Amino acid sequence: MKSYLTKDIRNVGIVGHGGTGKTQLVSSLLYTAGMTQRWGKVAEGSTTTDWDEEEIGRKISIQTGLAYAEWPCTLCAGNTVKINFIDLPGYSTFVTEAKASLIAADAALIAVDAHVGAQVTTEKVWDYCTEYDIPRAFVLTQMDRELASFERSMESLQEVFGRNVVALQLPIGTERGFRGVIDLVSMKAHMYKPDGDGKPSIEEIPAALADDAKEAHEKLVEMIAEGDDALMEEFFREGTIPIADLIPGVRKAIVAEKIFPVLMAASLHNY
Repeated sequence: MKSYLTKDIRNVGIVGHGGTGKTQLVSSLLYTAGMTQRWGKVAEGSTTTDWDEEEIGRKISIQTGLAYAEWPCTLCAGNTVKINFIDLPGYSTFVTEAKASLIAADAALIAVDAHVGAQVTTEKVWDYCTEYDIPRAFVLTQMDRELASFERSMESLQEVFGRNVVALQLPIGTERGFRGVIDLVSMKAHMYKPDGDGKPSIEEIPAALADDAKEAHEKLVEMIAEGDDALMEEFFREGTIPIADLIPGVRKAIVAEKIFPVLMAASLHNY
C-alpha cells in the first residue's frame, strides 16, 4: 500500500443540502483524476461513495462515503497530493452524520444548487464548519440546469453568509448553454467538452465577457489584499497583484477564512 506524508494529504468534506449533487460531484472528480475507469452516476446506482443498497435504491446518501484521488499541487512544486473526499449526507434525517464526520476534515466544499441558492442545510453545515474552524468554499452545482443562475446564487450566498463570499470563477454560458468558466486568478477561460474527461482546454476570455471578468478579478484581488499589508501595498503600487503572488495569497486568505470562494460545476456532463 502506498504511503503518504502528512503534508501531502488533504481531507475535504463534501457537504450541503440534500439533492445538490454532492455524490455525483465526487464521482466526476474521481473520474477526472483517473481514479476510476468508469464514470459513475447516481441515476444508475454506480457511484463510488453511495454503495449501500438503500442509498442506491433511494438515490440519496445515508451515511459517510469515502474516496480519494491523487492530484498535482500547484503550490507544492508539482508534487502529487492525496485528496480524501468525505461525501456526507445532506437530508435533515441524516445531517447529524455529516456533523460527526466533518470534524475529520481539513476543509469543506459546500455544494449549492445553482437553481435554488442557499437552503436550510446549507446554513447548518456552515455552522458546523464555523464550530470546527474549518476553511470552506462553495460550489454551485447543476449549472447547466434550466433556471440555474450564477447571479441569483451569488446574491443568495452573500445575503446569508456575507461579503466575504467571493467568486473565484465566472460562468461561460447559461443553463443548457453552460460550457465552461473563467478562472479569475489566471484570467483564462476553461472550456469543457460535454461528457468528456473533465480536463478543460485553456483559452482566452471571450471578448463579450472581458469587462465582467476584469471587474470580478479586481474585486477578488481587493478581498485578498484586505488585511495583508504586503499585498495591499503591492496592489496600490501596481494596480493589481501578479499571479505569482496572487495564488499563494488566495490560499492564505482561504485558510485564514478571510474569503469563501465560489466555484461552479455541472457534474452530469463532467464540466
